[in-house]
Amino acid sequence: MSLSQRRSGVTMLELMVTLPSATVLIGAMAMCITVMMRAKSQDDNLFRSTYDLSKAATQIATDLESAVAHVSSSTTHMEFVVPDRNGDGLPEQMRYEWGGATGANANKILWKYNQEPLAVFFDEVGSFELLTNTVTIPNAVPNHLLPDVTILGSINAFPSCVFREQVINASNSIGQYFVPAVTNAGAKWDLGTIRIMARAADANTDGFLVVRVMRADATSRLPLSPVLSEVRIAEWRLGTSYQWLDIPSPVNWQTQGTPLCITLSYGGGTGDVARVQFIENGTGMPASGNLVTSSDGGVNWTSPGSTRGLRFYAYGFYNSSPLRTFLSSIELKLGSSRSLPQRIQTSVRLPATPEVP
Repeated sequence: MSLSQRRSGVTMLELMVTLPSATVLIGAMAMCITVMMRAKSQDDNLFRSTYDLSKAATQIATDLESAVAHVSSSTTHMEFVVPDRNGDGLPEQMRYEWGGATGANANKILWKYNQEPLAVFFDEVGSFELLTNTVTIPNAVPNHLLPDVTILGSINAFPSCVFREQVINASNSIGQYFVPAVTNAGAKWDLGTIRIMARAADANTDGFLVVRVMRADATSRLPLSPVLSEVRIAEWRLGTSYQWLDIPSPVNWQTQGTPLCITLSYGGGTGDVARVQFIENGTGMPASGNLVTSSDGGVNWTSPGSTRGLRFYAYGFYNSSPLRTFLSSIELKLGSSRSLPQRIQTSVRLPATPEVP
């Protein structure tokens, strides 16, 4: 038997010499496996954090994209209206808001649907930000006729006042100076309808009453050219007793503080064409209101002073701002509060461009 055939095992000495090297090798392999497991765990956490944030951002973005009306918003919340989703034919109102970094709702996104209470939509959110992008356009006011929405000026009845009347004929005319009650700086306004207290002058109803809206001088408070609106009222339309007469008198897109005069004059026919009521010596009458009269058919006007006022209402519309603002898109930013924080950022386009009040 040869030497190679007799040697089939390992001697104790050889085992003792190789054991420390094997131990080191096994330890190194275990360390590698541990590092790999930790790396995999971190990768899993990173993936989960990114996935969860993406899922939350997608849902919020989908709802925001459907917004047809804006209710309120800030960098940490938005409340808005979307089309009907539950089949009742009515739109739905939604709200998303972040609970902040501290407090009972810390690191949570809260969600509200219609009148239901706020509920937790998503947690582990360390940061939340909504940045709105808007477009502005001039606030063009349409031509408003009946029904109009705002009283721009009025004089009706005041304590201790006395009711008087003025007959309208080829010589005698009457009018009222006023400044539309629009207090918003830079606002524009429309005049839509004038309402006066009038009646027929007599049984002969072949005449016409001419109602004009004219520019006025702020110092003299008398009417000036140009005529902004003119309407002819057939005398037969007037009742035999005093009643309110609504007269469409469109005057469009005027600036704040523009003084006006309403004038009532003869437009043709036999004799007197109308009787118009005014008040005298009323307590609390507006200081800017002055009756104006003419004895030559409206060629020249005088003002009897601020103790008299035509019974009238001026209805119209005005915008609170010279510009209108609309939401065009929203930048949504989400950050995780986990040990391996991730951030998601997306841009949401709003096709309906809801107006910001």
